[in-house]
Amino acid sequence: MSHEIALSLGTVLLINILSWLTPGPNMLAVISASMNNGRHAGIMTGLGLNLGGFIWASAAVMGVVTLFELFPHMVFAFKLLGAAYLLWLGLRALRNAWQGEQTSLPVGTSSQQGHKAFRTGFVVMLTNPKAALFFGSILTAFVPADSAVWLSAAIVAICVVVGLVGHCITATVFSSPMIVQKFQSGQRVINAGSVHCL
Repeated sequence: MSHEIALSLGTVLLINILSWLTPGPNMLAVISASMNNGRHAGIMTGLGLNLGGFIWASAAVMGVVTLFELFPHMVFAFKLLGAAYLLWLGLRALRNAWQGEQTSLPVGTSSQQGHKAFRTGFVVMLTNPKAALFFGSILTAFVPADSAVWLSAAIVAICVVVGLVGHCITATVFSSPMIVQKFQSGQRVINAGSVHCL
């Protein structure tokens, strides 16, 4: 493996880790699901986010970003869609915080909650403008223009693995009884503050 390729893969790994550590809609979705419905719901939300991340990363390395450059109105429409969805999530969190309710998944079987959590994570990732910026601009800046198929696959794999590990860690930490207990008394403040993260 050449020095340039190793540097490229190392940089992609680093920016993925930094992206996971940066609070935003993705982390908030996993934290909320984990604290309100347990580790399983948090992990399922993370898996949904991961599937969306896989789609974004694959599109980025295949050059789909060029389509957005050729058709800027697609970018504008996408941003509107993402902003509308995130605004809806924020207003719902604010309403629940005002009413003193938890933003938990509907009561049902573990399987039903898992499907709901997975779908929520998937939609959050696909409609998150920050994800579009990350995969479309920042990530592709470190992908060589003439990269081989295996290198593109390795870059996508790094994004998927880091996302999976990161979301599992987040779900495990924020579903632990100690953390839930500490945050339970401030649930209203957390829910209201989530609007600012969106």
